[in-house]
Amino acid sequence: MVRVAGIQIAPIVLNSQKTWEKLSDYIREARDNDAKLVTWGETLIPGYPFWPSQTGGAKWDNSDQKKTYSTYWREALDLTGGSEVILEMRKLAKELQIMMMGGIAEKSSGSTYCTLITIDENGELINRHRKIKPTYEERLIWADGDGLGLKTVPFHGYKIGGLNCWENWIPYARASLHKQNELLHVAVWPGSDGLTREITRFLALEGRYWVISASGLLRTEDLLNLSDKEFPVKKYLNLEEKKGKIWQNGGTVIADPKGNFVSDPLVGTEGIVYADVDFMKAIEERQNFDYSGHYSRFDIFNAPI
Repeated sequence: MVRVAGIQIAPIVLNSQKTWEKLSDYIREARDNDAKLVTWGETLIPGYPFWPSQTGGAKWDNSDQKKTYSTYWREALDLTGGSEVILEMRKLAKELQIMMMGGIAEKSSGSTYCTLITIDENGELINRHRKIKPTYEERLIWADGDGLGLKTVPFHGYKIGGLNCWENWIPYARASLHKQNELLHVAVWPGSDGLTREITRFLALEGRYWVISASGLLRTEDLLNLSDKEFPVKKYLNLEEKKGKIWQNGGTVIADPKGNFVSDPLVGTEGIVYADVDFMKAIEERQNFDYSGHYSRFDIFNAPI
């Protein structure tokens, strides 16, 4: 039995360092409650780019959009060694002997990517998976990813993997991880129980594995202190009229290999959900249907590795 945790918090929007400091407190709390794996939502650091559809994000050569993008790029994390937040993550993982798997905005050259990172208990960055195809208006912010991070990683003698948001609906993306003997799947989301409630059960039932759907949270109160200079599209959001609004309501939840929720989805509030994972339960469910094994027929379906 290994305890895992899904952390649901709102970011300190467009401030990577402060968001990390907030997240690290929750990671310590999860570790104090015996979690060996912690997860969090899609691009929690420095926040999900929610604004394009609200502020005319497709306007060509618009100074407000360009300035807002540059702020987002500045706060995105560099995985080549130039990010203090990544160094602090690695240090904390090693200190607590805990695995971390969660969403960040990654920058490379002038581009940003929706990236799911995995840091092991030794503080090593062992995987980075860039979202293959950003969804709809996300394409105004994030570049297309690649397949280099479509792999499972070892965790307590078993294999775990993960995907970003709507990638979890792509059969070949799921199949590529199934083929690598995935027994626990991490699905990260910007934050909506309308997204997580049904697909979490579907993923678990299809894969006969444990599923953590980790989501973010965003409320109007989290946006009020954004700088007009650094985030000039703020003026289009009419925040004073939207006090009390929840833009992204979370939905973090964990399902077992039978598709049963370990607890109800966490909605509208910050917190941590836990599950005590018995990987043998996944093996038991695969006795009659093993999408990763005897039912896969990858020899004829030709799903990519």
